[in-house]
Amino acid sequence: MGPWTHDELVALAHPWPVTWLFPPKPGDPQRIVNLFAGAGGWETGLRILDEGGSAFDIVGVELAWDAAATAVAAGHQRIVCDVRSLDPVHPALRYVEGLMVSAPCQVWSPAGKREGHQHNNLDLLMDTFDLACEATFGHYHDSGECGDPDSCGICSDPDWDQYGGFTGPLISFEEARSLIPQMSDDRIGLIAETVIWSLALTARYDNLRWLAMEQSAALPERVLEEIAIELQCADWCSAQYERLDAADVGVAAHRRRAYLVAGRHHFVNLAAMNPSEPVPPRTLAGALGWPEGVRVNTRGNRKTSGGNEFSADRTAPGTTSKIRGWYWASDKDRKYTVPEAAITVAMPVDHPWTGSRSSACQQLADVACPTEVARVVGGAILNKKWEEKVAAYLADLHSPSSLAKAAPAPSPRAAAAAAASDMLPGLADWTGLVAQGTGVAAARPTPAKRSP
Repeated sequence: MGPWTHDELVALAHPWPVTWLFPPKPGDPQRIVNLFAGAGGWETGLRILDEGGSAFDIVGVELAWDAAATAVAAGHQRIVCDVRSLDPVHPALRYVEGLMVSAPCQVWSPAGKREGHQHNNLDLLMDTFDLACEATFGHYHDSGECGDPDSCGICSDPDWDQYGGFTGPLISFEEARSLIPQMSDDRIGLIAETVIWSLALTARYDNLRWLAMEQSAALPERVLEEIAIELQCADWCSAQYERLDAADVGVAAHRRRAYLVAGRHHFVNLAAMNPSEPVPPRTLAGALGWPEGVRVNTRGNRKTSGGNEFSADRTAPGTTSKIRGWYWASDKDRKYTVPEAAITVAMPVDHPWTGSRSSACQQLADVACPTEVARVVGGAILNKKWEEKVAAYLADLHSPSSLAKAAPAPSPRAAAAAAASDMLPGLADWTGLVAQGTGVAAARPTPAKRSP
């Protein structure tokens, strides 16, 4: 290709890392593209598997600025843009081996309007999957001339060897997405990026080795089955799906998701995603260090058929962005701290959430649960042992030093009342810390820095 200056290479690779233009050397980390990457759940899950922190080179694409800023603050790579504005066959993606996809779930989830379940929208989505194949592999051409050899990319090739094969792309990616504006919510069509990107990378470079897609557990079987069929038609060895609940491996809240996993040249092992032995359920109170008997109010005074409270002495229900307003029924001022909310979805207590409290709670509600990433990617795709690593991660997450970071700081009113009292043991030392602005938590030993 001739000599290139560094600036020219950077421009050619943009917005991907310039190093991705070159073939990986033996021992280099596996390159992974993470679409709808969010605040770092996928990366945190892979870090559970990768103790040395050097096995994966991940670049995520995320449109939400706060979520992308959170991920970058946590040490992850992000491209801030709409996934559809990028070229799935960019030259920097030639050596990508893994693809992870977490398209928005609101159109499928019971917490949303479920517009994705409408028959008209589903029909348009199935047609979009077919168009994705037209934009990547095209039609399969059998041996012998077709009915229109002048326009056929195979018959018209003077070097055609008379054997069958795919015609190659027949339409553009924009044309493949042309039906999405007809859907009642264009977020429904975002799940088609799973098919577009996986087939595009396979047809152009054929270095992609695996796919992992995470979505609401309410995603219709029809969608999951059709994605699997499209991959199998593109000669992927295996594409299967299963619904998992994070509570089954010791997370303190239910988090039910559908995972589709596919292997280009190997069979995925769905059984490896399940624990070898049942894991005891973890209560919310036990996970957060709360006293027994706490009840959590989720809807204020509004009554629903399912009630407006739940006991923290059991595994919590699924976490949504509304957790920002959940509070102890016995104390309206005792709301979840953001680190406590993060622990309920198995994110690190010190994850650097960016933006307002509402934004942080939306990010953690959207995040892929790290323990599920570890069991899906580790077990089904990479054949890595994940159970002991996930158990150790959760033990550290729920350790006293971790919970000390998550506990709420004393309110100014409580601190002032304590400072005026002469009946608290150790008051002199404690009030000295308050005066310095360090708070009660500073009286505890400083926990060791957690390894990546």
